[in-house]
Amino acid sequence: MELFLKRVADILDVPQVEPGTRFRETEGWCSLMAFGLLVMMENDYKRPLAIEEFMRLETVGELFSRISP
Repeated sequence: MELFLKRVADILDVPQVEPGTRFRETEGWCSLMAFGLLVMMENDYKRPLAIEEFMRLETVGELFSRISP
C-alpha cells in the first residue's frame, strides 16, 4: 500500500496521502488529476475503472480497494 499511496500523492501533487484522504478535496483538484488516477489504475495495477465507478469513489482507501483481489 505504501507504493500506492506514494503514486497517488505524486499524481495529486501533495507531500503525502492517507487511506482516508478524500482525493476530490485535494487543493487544486482537476480533471487532469482524475485522469492521472484512472491511468495509474489501468497501467500500473491492471484495474481499469469506468468513469461511473470512479465517480462513486471518495477516498484513496476506496481507490486502493479496487486493486485488491
